[in-house]
Amino acid sequence: MRLSKEAKIGLFITTALVVLYSGFTFLQGKTVFKRDPTYYTVFEDVRGLGTGGAVLLHGLQVGKVRSLDMLPGQKLIRVTFTTDRSKHIELTDATVAKLVNNSLLGGRAMELSVKEGKPLPNGGTIVGQVEQDLEKLLTEYSRPILQDVKDITVRIHQFMTKLVENTDDVCTNLVMMAQELRQAIATNQTTLNAIGKNLADASGVLADKEIGWGPLLARLNQLADEVEDMKLKDMAVKLNTILNRLADGPLYKDLDQILIDLDQLLVDIKANPSKYIRLSFFGGNAGNKEPKDNQ
Repeated sequence: MRLSKEAKIGLFITTALVVLYSGFTFLQGKTVFKRDPTYYTVFEDVRGLGTGGAVLLHGLQVGKVRSLDMLPGQKLIRVTFTTDRSKHIELTDATVAKLVNNSLLGGRAMELSVKEGKPLPNGGTIVGQVEQDLEKLLTEYSRPILQDVKDITVRIHQFMTKLVENTDDVCTNLVMMAQELRQAIATNQTTLNAIGKNLADASGVLADKEIGWGPLLARLNQLADEVEDMKLKDMAVKLNTILNRLADGPLYKDLDQILIDLDQLLVDIKANPSKYIRLSFFGGNAGNKEPKDNQ
């Protein structure tokens, strides 16, 4: 069966319209050929969130925002979103939806935080929370810093103002101090010259190779060595005197006599041992009796 030219044009236009409608619906976050679970949440401010915005779970996109509607008579916005059926996401009645920053340009996404609870049926509503955006954080943390910078600027301005106001007085005082110093130098010029000459003479004397620091230190070292030698010699003389006195004095003679008597005693003990040592094999006081002389 052959189609006419008009039928082909009509079929082409119909197909194009279906594709266009499907693409437009997809960009709006709506499903065309399958029906994903739909849920709702409510926010006071959805600035930065738009239709087709990402729905995240642990950083992974699991759905899209379908529509944003203002609730009648209330300053609340209802967000309708769907989750991808193929992701098998199971929400509970304790799930929380947060608006989070999705880019530095102000774009936002909706982050799901699934908590333990009863399963949420299709068409259920969950609690919505708004995370503080980057602009508010920067404003909050930068406000004290800006205030400190402002205070420092004010103090610097006050200091510079006082400095400018007192510049004439400071310059006058510096000029007066310079004049007084110049006058004092001129008055004591002779004394200063004499002091300088004396210092130069003293420096020259100290640097002299014959009477300066070098010869003086050498002489001091030599004198110290001579003192040490004198101490050693004096000690030797005193020791020699003590030994001579011991050799010539009565102590030496007494020691010599003691050694002679001790030698004689040892010779007598060796010759007559019974005279000094007595043994008794039968006990009693026999050993203490004096030996009888033979008649």
